[in-house]
Amino acid sequence: MFSDEMHCNYALAIWPVMAYGIRTWMPFGLGLFMGSFLAFLLYTSNDLEKELKVESVEDIQRFVNWEVRVQKTFPVGGVNSQNTQNKVVRSRFAATELGIRDRLILIVMAQSALSVALNASIGQHVPRMQIYADASRIDADMSVLTNLIPYRLNGLSGQRAHVHILNSIADQALQDNYDWFFFIPDTTYVNPFELLRLIKRLNWNRQTALGQADTDGNCILEAGILLSNTAFQALLQQRHLCQTIVAASDQQAFEMCIRHTTNLACQSKDQGQSHRWWRVEETGETGSAIHDHVHWLASSREFNNTLTVSPLLSEQDAFTLHEHFVNVEIGRITSEIKRTSQEIRVFEEELDGDRSWPIVWEYFTELDIFKNEPTQNSRPLTGNDALDIREVVEVARRKVEVDLEDGNVDISEVFNPNIMEFVQLRHGYRVFNAKRGMEYIVDLEYKWLRDEKREPLVKRLHVCRPIHFTELLHQVPYVKEDTDITIVIPIQTVEEAEAARALLIRHIRLCISSSSMIDSRQTRIVLAVRAISDVIMHQLTDELTHLKRKCKSWQTDIALLPLKPQSHAMIEAAALDEAIDHFGQQMIYVLLSPFADYQRELLDRVRINTIRHFQVFFPVPFAEFHPLIVNADRILNMAEKEQEKAGINNNTQMFFDLNNQEALEGRIRYLRDLIPPTMVAQRQLVVHKDRGFFDTNDFSVVSLYGTDYINARSKLAQKTDDGETTRLLDLSAIFLSQGDVHMLRSIEPSLRIRYHSRKCSPDLSPSDMARCQLSQKQSFGTKSQLAHVLFSDLRIIHNVPPSKIFQ
Repeated sequence: MFSDEMHCNYALAIWPVMAYGIRTWMPFGLGLFMGSFLAFLLYTSNDLEKELKVESVEDIQRFVNWEVRVQKTFPVGGVNSQNTQNKVVRSRFAATELGIRDRLILIVMAQSALSVALNASIGQHVPRMQIYADASRIDADMSVLTNLIPYRLNGLSGQRAHVHILNSIADQALQDNYDWFFFIPDTTYVNPFELLRLIKRLNWNRQTALGQADTDGNCILEAGILLSNTAFQALLQQRHLCQTIVAASDQQAFEMCIRHTTNLACQSKDQGQSHRWWRVEETGETGSAIHDHVHWLASSREFNNTLTVSPLLSEQDAFTLHEHFVNVEIGRITSEIKRTSQEIRVFEEELDGDRSWPIVWEYFTELDIFKNEPTQNSRPLTGNDALDIREVVEVARRKVEVDLEDGNVDISEVFNPNIMEFVQLRHGYRVFNAKRGMEYIVDLEYKWLRDEKREPLVKRLHVCRPIHFTELLHQVPYVKEDTDITIVIPIQTVEEAEAARALLIRHIRLCISSSSMIDSRQTRIVLAVRAISDVIMHQLTDELTHLKRKCKSWQTDIALLPLKPQSHAMIEAAALDEAIDHFGQQMIYVLLSPFADYQRELLDRVRINTIRHFQVFFPVPFAEFHPLIVNADRILNMAEKEQEKAGINNNTQMFFDLNNQEALEGRIRYLRDLIPPTMVAQRQLVVHKDRGFFDTNDFSVVSLYGTDYINARSKLAQKTDDGETTRLLDLSAIFLSQGDVHMLRSIEPSLRIRYHSRKCSPDLSPSDMARCQLSQKQSFGTKSQLAHVLFSDLRIIHNVPPSKIFQ
């Protein structure tokens, strides 16, 4: 009985365990069963036989003579240039490459919301302000700061706050972007105006630690620590030493860290400049806060010139101090303005004669304007300049006469049209200020009608035409720098053909000099010729074939397009018409003068500045002066120096009546026989004021998309068939007054135009004729060079040794 009862209890105990095992393995078994069942349904026995069938012995290839061949491809540019095929080569304008840095960064070690007040007051006066704070101390006010960088302290490892800050600065590479680094806690106010004046007078390129030293020679952080770039670089490189420093506080640890890593003793004076710190003693009494003492501290000159003030107990302290130092700075600037004005008045009284001419200002009268141009002294006051100055004079007159009527001036100068009358604009000056706009100084002269013996009344006014509205172009399309370029060179004379051959030779030199730089972008050079002999055509074909063979790394294609007899009379338009018909409208076309001399950077600039359906690019080229005149001026200077050394006085009579173009051309013919031909051979054209000038009247080079040219092509017929104009000087006229496509005009040093004889057609419009003739005159040389050639005795060139001539 007992055994049966025990057996029953044992069976009852085993049953839950078995039930649990069944529940565990049931999903696995059910899944296995379902998988087998589906496999049986999907695959029949015939299918399995086909899948598992072994190929016959005849179908198996023998592997006895197999050999594995690994073909290695070596890039042209070396082992590390395997991706250069896809790399776009372009000009780089990064500030780091140019070594450009900002002057100062202000680093605030924040512990409370006082950093918000410092950011609101000081932040707008320094180049950059960066705030570092422990993440556990950041409240709602601090969290909205855009220049706040939080960090987290690990209490177990005992890391200091300054270690996290230095690591963060190194991660952002801030040490490469600033000359000076100024550290303060958020309980210290720094006078931003005094700080900026201080760093302007110090040399950043030497190790400097400026501040207030304690008894151990460490800089006190509460007073502010100024580190030069070289000192801060040393601090970052040795910052690992700061992790083992044991100190009572984070501030004290940072002070010791600077001393140990830079090995610099703190100095309060350096290079004749002082670090001034004003510390308000805490008495614990009511009213001991800084904002309660500013009203009587303002009388202290030492306090007004201090660099830092501490400690700040509240945000009101920071704002009160900032308001005080702003007023001090305004007073200093006002005193400086008064002192400068007094110096100008004293200097003006010492000058003989009439008013002096301000530097860089343009002088004008009612009839003429004297611009800052090297080739022209004065110009008649016409066009937009005349409208501008007349409007300024009218505004100035109204201001003067209203002030006289209101009695805002001396009672003896009350304006009355019956006794006073405006006579003239005696003097006028103007200058463009990029920040303010156009500024004018006008002297208005009034005469007395009833008392003619009385001296005229002259009133000077300073007028400003401000920049009221500026617009950012947010809808500028995206520009890709991998666009193919087709360079179109129109040729219709023998001189242009010779110039084009020289251009192709220079292009080959560019390819050879940069053969290691592989460019996947295609550049096509097209010569569009008209009325050229077969001999010259054959020479151009040979040059193009040679260019294609030498410029494989540039992906250069070539083409020679003879223009049809019925093509447009304007060679530039006919060349573009023929090129676009051959190669399509979806690429950039550069209409290039055969006299051009360009660098590789021009093609990059073209790709960036030419935008489909939005912008065409007309670069301003550097035009070369007449080589004979440039070399003659140089040789004449050497000849005169040789005569001075020999003690020979040149008393040859000067012919000052040689003041026309015919006389200049006669002198040039004489120089052509006098100077060896090798002297005027084509040399490297350098951008220099004595070698040429940026011709703002030259629109011979243009880059555009074919579609934009086709859309504007209809205006070409309107311009030439209106009965008034039979020929255009260039294609710039067809893009004027267009709303959808605008013109970009900018100086381009990498585009140079070789000297050539410029011919102005009599069929040009008056405006085009004026531009053509002005470029023709300016291309001879500077005024000093022309005067030297015209009025000097050219025979003294024989006195210069040939060895010096060819230097």
